[in-house]
Amino acid sequence: MPNDTSNTSDDETETVGNLEKTSNSGSEYPDKNSKSVDATEDTKPDDEPETEIDHQKVRDFFQKKGAVEILAQLADGPKRFSEIDDALVVSHGTVASRLTEGAKTGLWKEYFQYPDDGGKIKLYQLNPETEDLADIAQHNNIAETTERKRQATEQHADAVSNFQDEIKTDDSET
Repeated sequence: MPNDTSNTSDDETETVGNLEKTSNSGSEYPDKNSKSVDATEDTKPDDEPETEIDHQKVRDFFQKKGAVEILAQLADGPKRFSEIDDALVVSHGTVASRLTEGAKTGLWKEYFQYPDDGGKIKLYQLNPETEDLADIAQHNNIAETTERKRQATEQHADAVSNFQDEIKTDDSET
């Protein structure tokens, strides 16, 4: 991967070192401790642009299934899709839609990281303007209650499966 800033017009991504910004992320910076990723080379990490967030769109977004839970998952740092998806009790499609919509709304950013051993990892991270919302989610234990809900849903599915297995066995004995 290139070590200096490059822009490829095919997929509209930019790369700095081992980080890449997607064109729909709305983000100019991959993380708090990394160099800024920007179309212009003048932007410095301290010059991170303020994102104007439409508060009504944010309120509407958080009414949707999985949105608050994703915010809570991202509260403790960047995560891969699979980490977020595994933690929630919603469909893969819902997680993907909410992640994309949240990035477009300016709540979080998506970017790529290129590990030294090769490959490409897409990560999602809260924008600084959203950290107050994440604090509220943490205060209300959203991540913890989401985990309990996931476990309860799994236990319920196991119980139903066991029940169905037992009645199949009973039918074969008669």
